[in-house]
Formats: sequence, C-alpha cells, structure tokens
Amino acid sequence: MILIPIGTKAQLIKMAPVILALRERDLPFDFVLTGQHQETMEDLINGFGLVAPAYSLAAIDEADTSVKLATWLFKILKRHLRKTSIIAQKEYHFCLVHGDTMSTLAGALIAKRHGIQVAHVEAGLRSHSIFHPFPEELTRLMVSRLSSVFYCSGSTAIKNIKRLRNNADIVDIGQNTLLDSVRFALSEQFKPPHLSNENDRYCVVSIHRFENISNSKRLRFILESIQGFAQTIKVKFVLHAATRNKLIQGGWLPILEKDDAIELLPRMRYFEFINLISQAQFLISDGGSNQEESSYLDIPCLLMRQKTERDEGMGTNVLLSEYDPACIQSFLESNSEKPPRPAASLDRFSEQPSKIIARDLETRLNNKRTHN
Repeated sequence: MILIPIGTKAQLIKMAPVILALRERDLPFDFVLTGQHQETMEDLINGFGLVAPAYSLAAIDEADTSVKLATWLFKILKRHLRKTSIIAQKEYHFCLVHGDTMSTLAGALIAKRHGIQVAHVEAGLRSHSIFHPFPEELTRLMVSRLSSVFYCSGSTAIKNIKRLRNNADIVDIGQNTLLDSVRFALSEQFKPPHLSNENDRYCVVSIHRFENISNSKRLRFILESIQGFAQTIKVKFVLHAATRNKLIQGGWLPILEKDDAIELLPRMRYFEFINLISQAQFLISDGGSNQEESSYLDIPCLLMRQKTERDEGMGTNVLLSEYDPACIQSFLESNSEKPPRPAASLDRFSEQPSKIIARDLETRLNNKRTHN
C-alpha cells in the first residue's frame, strides 16, 4: 500500500492527478492529511473527484507562524514516530511525499522511522541558497537524504539529485505534475468565456511568501510597485489570508481598497484562479507554482523573488525581478499595452507526469509482491 501525506492546498493541487492515476490503475493507497493547515481542502477534493482522506495525522490547525509551525511539527513527530502510530499498524510499502513543506519533511521522517520507502515527487529542485527561500531549501536537502526514489521533472533536477546521491534511484517524469492539474483546470467543465476587447485587459497579483510579507520594507516596495502597475492596467490582487493580515497590520488594506484600479480578491478556488490567469495580460507572483503555471500557459510572469529553484519559463516568459526597480519597470512597459489573448494551448506538451509515477509505483509494488 502507498501512503500519501498532504498538508497544504498547494500539495493537494499537485498530487491530485497522481492520486487519480493511482486509482485508475487500481493501486491501493491512503491519502491522509497532516493537519498543517486548517484551510479546507473540500473544494479541491470535490473538484478533482477524489476520495475523502483516510484519516488525519493530527488535529487540523493553522501553522501560520514560526512558533505554531514548530509546535505542530513537534506534536506530529512525537505522535507518529512511536510504534503505536496508525502508520506503524498498516502495511505501507511506499510513502509518496511532495515538494518542500514541513509536511513533506514530517512524512519522510515518519516513513523512514517505520521502514517505509520514501518516494519524493518534485525532487531535485534547488535554489542553491539556504536562505532563498528559507526553510524550503533546507527541507529539500533533508528530504533528499531521507528518500529512496526520486521523481524529477527534467535534467536540471536530475543533476541536482545526482550531485547529492550519485547512485540515486531517479525517475524522469518530464514535467511537474502541476501540468496535469492545469490540464484538468482548463477542461471543458471549467472553461470561462474569452475576453473580447481592450477594456478587459488586466493583470493578476499573488504575493504570499514569508520572505516578502514578513519584511515590512520589502512589502512596501512590492505594494508601491503594484500601485505603479495600476496606473497603466487594472490589477486583480488575490489575497492569501496571511497577506491580508499583513496588509491590515501595516495599514495598507484601506489604501489599496481606495484605488479604483486595484481589485482585491479573496483567495479563490484553484480552478477559478487558473482561469483568471489564463486570460490575464501578465502575472506578478512570488510563488513557484505560479511560475510553473504561467510557463505552461505562456503568460508573462514577473517573479518577485531574489532566486528561484525552478527552470520553467526562465529566459522565455518568466522574469526574475530580484527587486530591481528598473527590471520591474521594463517588464511593465513590455507587457502592459499588448492586446488581450487566451493562454497558449497545452497540446504542445506530450508528457503525462502523474501517469508515469503511477506506472512506476505499480511496477515497484508488483516486484515487492513477487519477491515476497
């Protein structure tokens, strides 16, 4: 059986097509929640047509501060590193962890403790800087040490794993599983009407990373840049809960609310967000997943970060701002006046990364049954 611990919505978005592919091949698995975030995942579970989680590893909480995150991690490890853990009572052969969250690390540590092979999805991403981003880069390094199987999306990720583990068991899945998620989100059942005229032009902003919203000076710089963009094009600013809280604390929320060119939107369902950015003039974000989504859709993306661990879109549609005003202004001038257009078709991608993972796991499980 396969254990799939999920702690955040971002993880579930990228793992949903993998879960569907496992179900398609009739492979036994338990999709479980780690309790890291209290944000409901019901919309994603229903939207992707998934089964409900088998159980939770901890009471659902919102680990949205460093102290809360450390407390949650201590509790979950204390409970599930023991032989009395529900995980120890089941016959799991693989633990399929995803990405670089604390849930990824917790899942890998618990699985390793109980003799379960750790298979890492989205393995090999590196920014090569411990502090950009922190603690994600450190988490990636630790999970790479704990993993037995590495599902890598492309040559750069593979090289990064080989530098760390020369004889690593690597499977190249070609693209991130997010490609399958975007495909699903743009299917006929979620497809929106196309924009029709110049007045419909808008850009989308999504800023939520800790290194941006927790640094008042940097947050001010980003928000002032967004205000500058709003003088040229309508801005749809999607607010994560943590971002909204920081805007309230810093006195920014009423300022932005008064700007008629800035529309503040609550964080929306994944399918709605993909359709929103699919017709945007461009995207301003600090999220790695948004970088990937924009590269698949071929939408210009200004990445509000110092470094990125991903190759997708770099040198083509994605520009790393490095918080350089000249770079940001150049991006605005290059992309604000173009006519509206629909996102690029995903037909140019032949890869089906989620199905590659499912086929590989099926082979591994069959091999275990044969040897047993």
